[in-house]
Amino acid sequence: MKTDALVSVVIPAYNSEEYISGCLEATISQTYSNIEILIVDNGSDDSTVDTCREYAERDSRIRTFSVLKKGVSVARNFGIDNSNGKYIVFFDSDDRPERDLIENYLNALEEWQNKTVALVTCGMFFDNIFYRNVLDKVSILESQSGFIEGENYLLKRNYAAVLAWLKLFNFVTNKIYDNDVIKHHGIRFDEYVNIGEDLKFNLDYLNKCEGYIGMINKPMYHYIKRTENSLSFTYHESDVEDTKTIYRRFLDWESQQKGVTEDNLLVIKSIYITDWISRLSTMSDYYKENGGARSVIGKLSSEVGCNEFQSMLKQVYKAKKISTIRYMALRTRRYEAFCLLREIYQKMKK
Repeated sequence: MKTDALVSVVIPAYNSEEYISGCLEATISQTYSNIEILIVDNGSDDSTVDTCREYAERDSRIRTFSVLKKGVSVARNFGIDNSNGKYIVFFDSDDRPERDLIENYLNALEEWQNKTVALVTCGMFFDNIFYRNVLDKVSILESQSGFIEGENYLLKRNYAAVLAWLKLFNFVTNKIYDNDVIKHHGIRFDEYVNIGEDLKFNLDYLNKCEGYIGMINKPMYHYIKRTENSLSFTYHESDVEDTKTIYRRFLDWESQQKGVTEDNLLVIKSIYITDWISRLSTMSDYYKENGGARSVIGKLSSEVGCNEFQSMLKQVYKAKKISTIRYMALRTRRYEAFCLLREIYQKMKK
């Protein structure tokens, strides 16, 4: 490796006392050592800050900060503002990177130094600790499509749809970005949305720079599911509309990419449907917990019954991107039918 560029690692943290040590151990042990580590505590009321300070005393590359409890986007933006690296990566305190992740990023960038590369992403481990009957998964470009595990690939930007299908595009934690681009264009995480902020950041970033999407086709970042979906405990009234806004934008962006296919757009529509339903399920769970389920059942049914939802539902079913039983439940335009199916599925996972 020829480069000696400084890489900034931004780690937002909130009440992470039980697992932040795993993330920090993997970060300080990176095989590429020219890094700065910015831990931004987001108002923790446990021993997270103490743990971070202990690590900072051991490793001079670590800087710790504290911000008011205003969400992960505020913490990440604070990290950007205080970063000095040529490149920047974002880790989450409850996840874990492979120890050679940053080295692999920089090796790939060096391999493609004569090409224009917007960002580099990698495959992911999806480690499931919470659900007993849900297996861990690995997500990389698939061999049936001609890709080889362990190889690096330059992908045209329309391939964002495929990466999104594989759950690799919407995250920021499995990517390395050009920090000069971010700072020059003032790209920041939207602090006013609680859903889809990673996807919005990626689209904002790609709109400001040209080039391929680099792909390291091996899993190198562990996304660890430790608890039940936390969204059910942090429901916001704007979540459904924010989800629709970001996926409409994603569809519009994808449609403008060179080489885009109808299947690319159908893939995004199927993800859009899935996330739309997920937000409705979160709303339903929130109101059940707070004794107001009947008050929102009409809104839930009107959402799945609206023309936009039903039109996309038909398209993704015709393209065989949704199961028949799920399709039939949603085609009734009655949320109760889907809710019953979902309750059965949730019980099977536990």
